[in-house]
Amino acid sequence: MSVTPPPLPPSSPGGGTGDPDPHPSARPLDRDEELRLSALEQELRRSDPRLDTELTAPHRPSRAAGGRADRILQAVAITVIVLVLVPGDWIAGLLSFGLLLGIPVVMAWIAVRAHRENIARDQAEGRDDERP
Repeated sequence: MSVTPPPLPPSSPGGGTGDPDPHPSARPLDRDEELRLSALEQELRRSDPRLDTELTAPHRPSRAAGGRADRILQAVAITVIVLVLVPGDWIAGLLSFGLLLGIPVVMAWIAVRAHRENIARDQAEGRDDERP
């Protein structure tokens, strides 16, 4: 006596299973719906011009802190590798001392620079409110 497995579900082109609810009601907008949507868009632009400016402005990638953090981590890793490979104790001591002082100094410098950039950006946008 042999046991037959149940049939496999139909596969989709991506290799996974098909969507259980393929949304049969999805359809393009008709002319009336397009006009109503356009009217809503115009009303939004009139009511909140700042939001409109933010949404329509081209996206500028900001200099992310993640890139800075990656560079700092790379520098720390290289320094640790050098410390392990350095033959002289006094050179390793000097490098350790520089590392202990250098990391907080670099972090403070990055924080001050970011704060100055935020103040400059706020002034450029017209917000002159003071930050605590």
